[in-house]
Amino acid sequence: MPEPYRVVTQAEVPAGAVSGLATFLETHYLTPNVRFMTGGGYSTGGDQTHRDFSWTVDPAKGGALVLPIGFPPVKVDLLVSQASVEVDFSGFDPSNTAVTSVCDHIADDIEILVTSFLNHAKKTSLNFVFSVGRKEAEPPKQASGSALREVLKRVFAGNTVNLFLILMAFSFVSILILGDNAIVVIIAVQGLALVFSDRLMMGSGAVRVTKEHPEVAVVRVSCSPEVLRSLSLQGKKVVAGIGQAMDNAISVGNLTAPETKAAIHDVLVKAMVDCTLDDIEVTTRNPYALVKDVSEKFRLPIPKITMVNSPVDNAAATGISPGRASITITAGALEDLKDDELGSVIGHEFGHIKGRDPIILFFVTMVVYLGGLYLWLPILLDLGILYFLIAFGIIFLVGKFLETRADTESAAVIGEPGLLASALTKIGFTQLYFEKYSPRARFLDWLRYDPHPPIYFRVQRLSRIARDGGKITHTLLVSIRDCISGFFGALAGL
Repeated sequence: MPEPYRVVTQAEVPAGAVSGLATFLETHYLTPNVRFMTGGGYSTGGDQTHRDFSWTVDPAKGGALVLPIGFPPVKVDLLVSQASVEVDFSGFDPSNTAVTSVCDHIADDIEILVTSFLNHAKKTSLNFVFSVGRKEAEPPKQASGSALREVLKRVFAGNTVNLFLILMAFSFVSILILGDNAIVVIIAVQGLALVFSDRLMMGSGAVRVTKEHPEVAVVRVSCSPEVLRSLSLQGKKVVAGIGQAMDNAISVGNLTAPETKAAIHDVLVKAMVDCTLDDIEVTTRNPYALVKDVSEKFRLPIPKITMVNSPVDNAAATGISPGRASITITAGALEDLKDDELGSVIGHEFGHIKGRDPIILFFVTMVVYLGGLYLWLPILLDLGILYFLIAFGIIFLVGKFLETRADTESAAVIGEPGLLASALTKIGFTQLYFEKYSPRARFLDWLRYDPHPPIYFRVQRLSRIARDGGKITHTLLVSIRDCISGFFGALAGL
């Protein structure tokens, strides 16, 4: 009897989420599909720490769980535990690629639900970021915080294209008010924004990571949206209490000890937060060491580093030069990405720094926008709003070239393109799922006003680079060529 064909759809589920995730999968996947199962149902077992489900996919029934006619029924075992979410398929020869491709699709359907559940849980959780050894922390996102910091965080959420588009809007208003004299103000403001973009990005963070204070701790508490709203008036008090518990833990070197979670739990209970010890997670990481290691591989100075209290898995970089650069890393990235995966993402950001991408975007924006107003005004007047749509398209097209080049730089310098592909799969699995099974989605994602190329293209390209040995020359030219061929490939696949 051949070994079961196994797919691990998710590793490490929060202990407090196991039961809820199992119920979510049962409600939104198993129950709606019982009519396609042999015997019209499934079996279940387990307890609060793990749940298992078993059913058989019947090819004669067709439908959402369809197998090719003529193939034997496939038995499916789904295990949900804190260690992982696993799907085992048995009853057929795993070398049969026609059936395994269907099994992969079933596993992807389950994983998209798992990802959706866990992402929703992250966004409805309390998040605290602390610098180990320095008394500073950001309050929960939903509780309190600086309005300016929140604006800056959104501006630098993923790429400095956001900043330049805001500056374009400012330029348009300036022209309406100042007329021909506006060009001096526009150039001055955009130039200052570029020169000080690294400091603006630092203002978006809550915790600064330095050589003296290289470690951070992220405390995440799973709770309901109702609890978050009820805490909106006492966020600072909760932060102060948790901060004191963390300081006590740091002083004795027990940041992740059970006693620390118990102390945090006591603070939350006093604030009327309905949670258990399993709902509290404490993660400690050393982002400074990761950034330092990547900077040495790129042979560039260590940029300024700041942490943003966001559940989204992301990082961003900006700066006019390698000596005036800064990198932002989200709390979500620290929680979800392993050191080598996060290192590859940081390598991507160093690709932006090395290529001086903020300067390139600055000049592209200036030429496309101000050129239309002062050099080829008749074309602008003829096209009207269409001109600005085309202008935005050009800016985002250049952004796609630069993002692809940053992927290429990370793959070439760090030498592990497969790690960046793995990280991107985690970061953008939902988008990747739809792109994987919809040619239309793959094409339309190329047309989005987004500086990032489609996730499927980036993952496939990095996987190909890994197979080819990772040797790349002329990273920008190669990236432009691959983007163009990727776009026409998606067009041909419609």
